[in-house]
Amino acid sequence: MLVTTHLYDGVKSLPLDVELYQHASSLPGGKQDPDFVKKPDIALKLIDKCLSRGWKPGVVLVDAG
Repeated sequence: MLVTTHLYDGVKSLPLDVELYQHASSLPGGKQDPDFVKKPDIALKLIDKCLSRGWKPGVVLVDAG
């Protein structure tokens, strides 16, 4: 599963950043595995990355997964 940020002009979407999300069950240590990162934490990291580039998101969408 992926967590992404996109630039959207109202018509077209351009992916900016893509980060892999690994479900805890796919890691040897489950939720305690050092490589496990929750999707919201990945999303916040990507938003911070956008902000550091000077992009200011007008809309943030999050799925219910």
